Amino acid sequence: MTDKIKILWADDEIDLLKPHIIFLTQKGYDVTTVKSGNEALEELKQQSFDIVFLDENMPGLTGLETITQIKKHFASLPIVMITKSEEEHIMEDAIGANIKDYLIKPVNPHQILHCLKKHTENIRFITEKNSSDYQQNFRSISMKLMDKMSSSEWIDIYKELVYWDIELESTTDENIKSIFRSQ
Repeated sequence: MTDKIKILWADDEIDLLKPHIIFLTQKGYDVTTVKSGNEALEELKQQSFDIVFLDENMPGLTGLETITQIKKHFASLPIVMITKSEEEHIMEDAIGANIKDYLIKPVNPHQILHCLKKHTENIRFITEKNSSDYQQNFRSISMKLMDKMSSSEWIDIYKELVYWDIELESTTDENIKSIFRSQ
């Protein structure tokens, strides 16, 4: 990873999660830990994060109350609830508050890693896949453009280019956008 993903992890039993934090740090993530919802809110005022892991049962603000406060000030920040609580109403309330995921402890480090990749790196993965796919199709499209084509073949090319225009719209790869525009 070039830019470290910054994680804020709020759990009153954070010391028990030390192996998970070490694992994530070794994988290149930057993990900041706090022991309460109030501390999480204070930390969010001090620096930006890419994702928040949050326990439900903490002293002071509960996880659900903390989610409400985070969403008020940082609406697009992904939140994952990681808790021992299997109570259905807590899960429903958390999901209703638009969290990204709900994991039940005990979790293993690979579950956490999978969750992180799913919620923070998906844009990069999509960009890379779209760029690769378009590069593979670029030659085919270029060859077709050099041939004498019927009107229906021109329509097919147009449809293919419209498809790629839509697919590449959200990409952050400026090189592939430039190649597409030139085509």
